[in-house]
Amino acid sequence: MLNAEEHVLSRKMIIDYTEHANFRMRHRKISRAEVEDAIRNSDFSFVTRFGRLAALKKYDDKFLKVIYKKSNNKITVITVYWTRRPQRLW
Repeated sequence: MLNAEEHVLSRKMIIDYTEHANFRMRHRKISRAEVEDAIRNSDFSFVTRFGRLAALKKYDDKFLKVIYKKSNNKITVITVYWTRRPQRLW
């Protein structure tokens, strides 16, 4: 999870979306507000095996998983999807 200082800094960062992320969000009916909330207020976050970041946020009976990378003052969202069993994904 982000520590308090990183959490505050993340609010000032620009959030950009890849074409793939935009396509998946439209297809899966996921809003930018949900993605940004998952990044800024994740219930759980970790570094993936490819060195990217993953954020999980619980919504009702499922989790929104956001895969992104962070550099300087920019977050680039790579993909997003819903999952019911996050423990099997890492």
